[in-house]
Amino acid sequence: MISAVKLSDLCGQSVRRRAAYSFQNLNDYLDTQLIQIEVLRHRRGDGYSDPKYVIELLEEYIDVRQGDLIPKELPKAFTEKYSKDFIQEYIAGDSRLTKKERKQFSEDLIKIGIDIKYRQYLQAFRKDEDYCAIVLDRDRGSHSKQLMQECLDKCNQEGYGCFVTNPCFEFWLLLHLCDVKSEFSPEELEELYSNQTNSNRHTKVSCEVSKRAHHAKTITSDKFRKLYYPGIPQAIKNAESFSGSFPELFDHLGTNLPKLLDILEFHV
Repeated sequence: MISAVKLSDLCGQSVRRRAAYSFQNLNDYLDTQLIQIEVLRHRRGDGYSDPKYVIELLEEYIDVRQGDLIPKELPKAFTEKYSKDFIQEYIAGDSRLTKKERKQFSEDLIKIGIDIKYRQYLQAFRKDEDYCAIVLDRDRGSHSKQLMQECLDKCNQEGYGCFVTNPCFEFWLLLHLCDVKSEFSPEELEELYSNQTNSNRHTKVSCEVSKRAHHAKTITSDKFRKLYYPGIPQAIKNAESFSGSFPELFDHLGTNLPKLLDILEFHV
């Protein structure tokens, strides 16, 4: 099984949700005996979308896969309440712990951002055949080119895939919905690249997506089936008109997400 791991996106909350739903919906069209996309959840919550937190999330996942069901570093107040022996007994399923004690411990883990059942679920994947990757938004307004380059270098160093859409993931969605290169003038393409926020809290790109797709933050399975799944070949073709590799992708409108689909051997 290949686990293509989407970690976080670097624009607004609505973009992150649309990206997550897009990848999750794609699972419905894959042979999940061979390939399954797992969208990781950050123990810090959805608000941590800086690239350094994206890398942290991937490394958190790697730690889980290597056997660290519960992180070695825990808040002081937590370790004062639960000894190392207690934690090991919990992990080992020691019958001496009461049901109440196990329930309370699990609830206290949730309070510090550790979902033990989710981490056990991640450990169930076959480690030797995982493909780990991150999917980022360029988001020039918040993140410098240097920071993005450091993120890419870290991925290359560790053997992770790194997929970027400039300016944001919703540009990839827009490529499903229209021939962006021919439909937009050079001036309008520059507006897409700048991706300014308007008075309705839409960015330019998200506004164009909503105008055509008529959905909010969530991409339902029905919307995905009708609009995005059949539009994948066209999106890949449309993406060829824009930047698709580093370092050009950091400075120009484009995406390298078609390479992720190629790695997954995805065919409509």
